[in-house]
Amino acid sequence: MKANSLKLLEAADVFYGSDPGEPRELNMNDTFGWAYAFGEVVPDDRLDEVAGLFRRYGFAGLVYWVSEQNDGMRSEFEDVNRQIGFVRHEEKLRLQEPNSSTRAYMKLVYTLGGQP
Repeated sequence: MKANSLKLLEAADVFYGSDPGEPRELNMNDTFGWAYAFGEVVPDDRLDEVAGLFRRYGFAGLVYWVSEQNDGMRSEFEDVNRQIGFVRHEEKLRLQEPNSSTRAYMKLVYTLGGQP
């Protein structure tokens, strides 16, 4: 599965252009702050996890993963923080109820604009 995960992430062009053999870094430039050059290394054993988040949530899933790797790091941009909060909430729900059909019919209450 790792090979498919790597293909997906490379096709999405989410890594810095790295040479073969060098660590793969998710490109997070300007995500956590203006003119903030930042990348997060994705170890081979975490590729499936990162690709799964990307499949489910797009770039927001990647930002969430990077935030979690850095003790819940927040952005200076509230839109990014809302994305992180949304994915964090959805992942908790997904762990509570792994069956997507059952989860689709759960009675949930959301607060818009709340802090993550």
